[in-house]
Amino acid sequence: MDRDQGPPISPTLEKVLKKFLEVMKADEAIEDDAADRLDALLRSGKAPKPDEISAALFPPPEDEENGAIGDGA
Repeated sequence: MDRDQGPPISPTLEKVLKKFLEVMKADEAIEDDAADRLDALLRSGKAPKPDEISAALFPPPEDEENGAIGDGA
């Protein structure tokens, strides 16, 4: 993953985020893609909003992403 996005972060924060990502990826309950999205959000240089964190960890189901509404009946 490209780490050169946004403003530079402190070396201490870099270490914390690196370890946090390692722990998230080691957790079987967290999908690797979700961990990567949250990592990118945390490294963006701004404080994420709760809805941004939620969207990173729990993206909408595919049918909602494609604009499908209802149960398809």
